[in-house]
Amino acid sequence: MDDDAHDQPVHQPVEPPTFKAPRMVSRPKPPPQQEEGLGNDMNLGSFEGEQPLSISEARILITAVHDKRRQKAREGQGVLGDRAHNDNQSIQQFVDYLDMFARYKELPNLTAMGTVLDANPDFNPAERAMLGSLCPDSADEAKTLIPSLSQKIDDETLESALQELQKHQDRFDHV
Repeated sequence: MDDDAHDQPVHQPVEPPTFKAPRMVSRPKPPPQQEEGLGNDMNLGSFEGEQPLSISEARILITAVHDKRRQKAREGQGVLGDRAHNDNQSIQQFVDYLDMFARYKELPNLTAMGTVLDANPDFNPAERAMLGSLCPDSADEAKTLIPSLSQKIDDETLESALQELQKHQDRFDHV
């Protein structure tokens, strides 16, 4: 009998496994991103050197492309293959947004806007696009919205340019 008891395994209490966190592996930190900002020194980050457009300029461009694609689709020359590119809800919402917020909808008015802004070479392309989109009413408002202007241009010159821009705005839709 002793042999039978000896053959039986002895059950000892088993402790639950303890959790050990994996060893911390140090990852290389990404280089600090250059912060974008529109302060006194305009910093556009990765957009530096790109050609910005005002909402009105984007409206003219997008509307022309949209209309051209729609025309080609009617002629059976689907520009983007089988994709329904002009009736896409996102595209239509974008076009509607541009129509709603563009201040210079007629081409002569948009051209006049460009002429007024081009007359002052101190405006960089981003400031030019912002002035054409935001359409501030006064020099003080313009310098508050676009702080980099405060170091470039005096209030009188800016006020004169803003008044000229206001003359060419399409304030009301002719429906």
